[in-house]
Amino acid sequence: MTSFYAWVTGLARSGVLPADFQYPFLVRGFLCVLLLTPMLGGLSHLVVARRMAFFSAALGQAALTGVSLGLLIGEPLNSPYAGMFGFCLLATLGMVYVKRRSSLPPDTLIGVFLALSLGLGLVLLVAVTRQFNVHQVEAILFGSLLTVTDSDLLLLLAVGVVVMVLLAREYNPLLLDSLSPPLAGVEGSDSRFLDYFFAFLLALSIVVSLKIIGALLVEALVVVPAAAARNVARSARGYLVWSVAVAFVAGAGGLIVSNRFLVPTGAAVVLGASLAFFVTLIAGALGRDSLGRFLRGRRAAGIAIALAGAVLLANRMWIGALLVAAGAYFFKFGWPGARAGQTSRPGPFGPG
Repeated sequence: MTSFYAWVTGLARSGVLPADFQYPFLVRGFLCVLLLTPMLGGLSHLVVARRMAFFSAALGQAALTGVSLGLLIGEPLNSPYAGMFGFCLLATLGMVYVKRRSSLPPDTLIGVFLALSLGLGLVLLVAVTRQFNVHQVEAILFGSLLTVTDSDLLLLLAVGVVVMVLLAREYNPLLLDSLSPPLAGVEGSDSRFLDYFFAFLLALSIVVSLKIIGALLVEALVVVPAAAARNVARSARGYLVWSVAVAFVAGAGGLIVSNRFLVPTGAAVVLGASLAFFVTLIAGALGRDSLGRFLRGRRAAGIAIALAGAVLLANRMWIGALLVAAGAYFFKFGWPGARAGQTSRPGPFGPG
């Protein structure tokens, strides 16, 4: 890898590539983005279709517990993968098993596992900070490019290939089971196997993503790209392509922001994905209707008011919180009294 980094550094210094690529850690980060985005983007739309967003959040917290366990049993700080994957796999099997056999709503059951793993993780984290500096553990919580090694990159490549091959092999049954389990059963798919299979792929992908995205933020990158893609996609293939594209743009943009402003990589990536969601939300609205009609609707007013409030909040003017709340109200319900008097005009999302 040393010769590869030297070659990229030469290209950056000669102006062929951006100057930032003369630093090996940034090259590793960009390669991580190239490997992560098709994997997480490919899983993202299935996570949303199978209503497993809360499930992925619970796995992120379980990974934090696994990290603490791995460090306590003597794993190196830079690669506690055995503890992470072991505990995540146990949590995955436990959640799927209980979900299939309990009469309680799935989100309630996952919430129990989330509380358990989070409480256990915080207790163990206190024990870990007695052996390690708390700043050394921050990279696991929020993600950092500085901690990614060549070994991590090779592991990510291997896991990414395995996940994509397995996902491609079972993609059609998974998609059909997500949309219509009875129809998938008629086609011969085993719903129980698909539940465990997809949960296993999701756990594996989350574990290898933690060094870039962080345990507290990885769930967002699993969910938000699909949410953004759904605003503009018009077919199952478009849904997949848009999910991967949003994940890549968010990853690359977050990488640049993280390097320029010295903020956590995971947070920058998640902010990029969230921004993409709102951009695609507006683009989808404009695509379904005319620009003028959209701008006259309550949705545009709500977005404008909320953005103005966000700008005020960024400048520590707390009255902006009221504008954000007001914008959210207009976006959802329209102008006060308009519904009762039926005076509002229909917008691109319906009456209002």
